[in-house]
Amino acid sequence: MKKYIGMLLAVLFLGMLFFANETEASVEGKTIALDAGHGDNDSGASANGLYEKELVYDVAYRTKQRLEQAGADVIMTRNGDDYIELQERAAIANRNNADIFVSVHANAASSTYAEGTETYHYPTSDEGQRLAFNLQESMVDEFDSDDRGVKSANFSVLRNTAMPAALVELGFVTNSREAERMKTSSFRNEAANALYLGIHHHF
Repeated sequence: MKKYIGMLLAVLFLGMLFFANETEASVEGKTIALDAGHGDNDSGASANGLYEKELVYDVAYRTKQRLEQAGADVIMTRNGDDYIELQERAAIANRNNADIFVSVHANAASSTYAEGTETYHYPTSDEGQRLAFNLQESMVDEFDSDDRGVKSANFSVLRNTAMPAALVELGFVTNSREAERMKTSSFRNEAANALYLGIHHHF
């Protein structure tokens, strides 16, 4: 009996090892452009002591580290608190022949009750839509947030990129509960992991 239990545990371990390697391998060798929204004098949305430009850069940088650990080549459209024009953000991804483009943002609304996560893709991009669905599903699962859905939009960074592109809205800085959560390092790690997993599922 002990022999069979030992064999079963060995099989389970090998299966877990295979799954882990498969997960890591999906982004290995891929070039991924990460776009942290806003920067410098453009702070983006701000409320409840939270500035979008700082939040999204931190999340993008943590995502970059996670992806690079898995063997991806990551291009950041901005490094630090810089402002990059919208068309230049897309051009950076295009010049580097990125496989996908992910723009990271946080939301704001006139109502302080607005909450949840949503993701955008360019209207005519089927692959962009698939990427957006993967990212949205991963974020909602990770954050246990209100699912505001996947939507299409004619945003510059989605329109001018030559590869599948998506723009994620992590949550609302104008919602005090979400803002307090988004200030924490634990949330930012969750966000980086969610984006990593969404990108993994896309590939």
